[in-house]
This record gives sequence, structure tokens and C-alpha cells, in this order.
Amino acid sequence: MSDHPADTPGDTEFASDDRTTVMKVVARPTVRALDGREHYLVQVQGNEPGRRILFGRQPLRLGRRAPADVLLGDAEVSGLHCEVVARGSVGDALVTDLGSTNGTFLNGRRVQGSMRLAQGMVLQLGRQVFVHEFRSPAEVAQAEELAHDLDKASRYVQSLLPARLNHGPLRTDWCFQPSTQLGGDAFGHFMLDEHRFAGYLIDVSGHGAGAAMHSVSVMNVLRQRVLPDTDFGDPAQVLARLNAIFPMDSHDGMMFSIWYGVFDRRDRRLRYASGGHHPAYLQAADSGALTPLKTRNLVIGAMPDAVFGAADVIVPPGARLFLFSDGVFELHDRDGRAWSLADLLPLLAQVPAGHEAPAHWLQQAVMAQARPGPLADDFSLLAVTFL
Repeated sequence: MSDHPADTPGDTEFASDDRTTVMKVVARPTVRALDGREHYLVQVQGNEPGRRILFGRQPLRLGRRAPADVLLGDAEVSGLHCEVVARGSVGDALVTDLGSTNGTFLNGRRVQGSMRLAQGMVLQLGRQVFVHEFRSPAEVAQAEELAHDLDKASRYVQSLLPARLNHGPLRTDWCFQPSTQLGGDAFGHFMLDEHRFAGYLIDVSGHGAGAAMHSVSVMNVLRQRVLPDTDFGDPAQVLARLNAIFPMDSHDGMMFSIWYGVFDRRDRRLRYASGGHHPAYLQAADSGALTPLKTRNLVIGAMPDAVFGAADVIVPPGARLFLFSDGVFELHDRDGRAWSLADLLPLLAQVPAGHEAPAHWLQQAVMAQARPGPLADDFSLLAVTFL
């Protein structure tokens, strides 16, 4: 029995010579399974995120210009870069590099000749990144509806993020690149009064709508400063009150880590507290030397009666503070090696002094070393420069 029942019935062709006439059935160029599933390349990064490209048994060529079937406006993509085609077993496909200059990458490995393109694999051409899917029309409709809902939720979270400060004695720059799933990161900053500046970053455990809703709840409490009986200039008190009103037992088992700090311009003292979060780093303006800023406190929501402490540091003129989620360093590099915080620190120390967009500089440096493909977690990064 054929592995491709949907390839039949086909088109009948006749071929003859002087002695015989041969009849053969030629399958139509499709790979639709019994339930209607077909092959797609779904763009997750690049010019058109969310774009869905159908392909079948006829090779589909991708490149920057004709005669490519799919045109990609990317200077790093060759004219005819690669082709994909369905083959053999239902759900299986093949990708072939067509002599591209910059290479075709499959799950971070450069394609030499042809390689199997299995479901879920990540295909990268230049800055364009796709995931291979084999889905039915109903599954496609469901996936597109979910993607639409997640995109709306992600845009709502981003609408709550603060405006960057480009003038004055305090400058801020930030990056927020959500993963393919909705995540639970949030950050912000605000002036408590004319002298004191507060900044924070939270990271809710898990992914999906529940984590995102939890992070939005916490962010709105901080943005609107509605914690009862709380001095928002006291980081330890802020963490203690958050811990009291967001216990994991009342919030579907969700906890979150946080870093919260308050800078007083009058004495240049930064008072801070972290709960279950890795350090923030203070970068010296002259040497680039990094000072970790962390306190030994529990994650928020874990224990109702937890006690929280704070610490402080004097901030020299021109120094920078970097707050970030673990999605900035918990990734794989282009060789497939898993990163840790120690791998990020050399890049952090290299952020150029005086750069107007230090968060974006660091993001580009990290992504240049990261394995191509969608992020496993949100990439959240806030940089504050103290002039």
C-alpha cells in the first residue's frame, strides 16, 4: 500500500514507441495525508513573522530574486539560496542548499548538500527563520487563532513598558523580545519624587497566558504604587508586601523573581533588594568593571512569612546598571553549547562607554552568538545610565 494515499487518484499519461504503449499513473504534486495535513514553513523571525508557506512534492526554491519561488528581501540571502520538498514518508521533507554564499542552517547546523527536514526543525537563511510544520487545515486555523491571541496579549504587555529616558541625568534603554510563547517577564521604572528613581524587573515562573497575566498584575501594582502601607523607597518593604499579596497558594502555584532598586540623586546611593533573582550588574564608566548587586532573599510567593533584606551601593557618575531576565543568558550558542550567566558577563563588560543604546548593543552581541531560531524564553533587558 502506498504511504501517500492522498497522492491518488493521479493523472494518467501514455507513452509509446514503435512497439509498445505504456500507461502509467503520475501522482499530483501534493503531500496531503488522509486528514488533509500539508507541509508548511512558518516564519518566526525576519521580515514577515507569522507568514505560512505551503510546499509539496514539487521543489520550492527560496531566495532573494527570481527564479526563486519565494522571494526574501534580505541581503544575506543568495539569489537562489535553498529548496525544500516533501518526500518519502508522510510528514517527511528535505532541504537542499543551492550553493548559497552565507549558508543554510537547520537547527543551527550548516546544511551540506541535502538534509532531512523533520517536523519542528528550525530553518534559517540569512536573518529569516522558519519552522517546519505538517498540519491539517483545522490545526492551521487553531494555530493561527492562538497566535493572534498571543500576539494581542504580547502587544498589551509591551504597551505597559515605560518610555525610554533620553535626556537628563538618568538615561534608560531597554529590549523586550518575547519568545514564541507568551512569557512572564515585565520591567519598568518611575520617579518616586524629584530626587528618587525606582527601577525593577520581574520574571514569573512558566510561560503562557497564566504567567503573562500574573506578570501584568504585578507590574500594574508597581506602576500604580498601590501596595498598602508600603514605602516604595524601601526595596525590602516592597518585596515583603508583594510576597504577602501574591502567595503561590492563591495564584495557581505561580511565583516570581524580582530585582527592585531605588537611586537617590542627592547622595548617589542605590538601595536594592532581589528575591530569587540573579544579580543585576553595575558597570563602571572608566574600566567597564562589573559589580554584582544581589541580596539573599527567597523568590516571591514561596513562603508567606519570609523576611526580606536590602543592600546599598554608591553609584559613580557615568556608571550603568543592567537588569535582565534569565532568557538573556539561558540559551544555546551556534555550536550547540548551553550558556550560563558566566558566558554573558564578558559581553556585558564590553558594552562601549557612552553608547546611547547599551541595551540594544548587548542584545545584538548576544544574538550574534546565539543559535539561530526562536527564543526559548523572553529576552528582557533594562539598562540605566547614571550621569
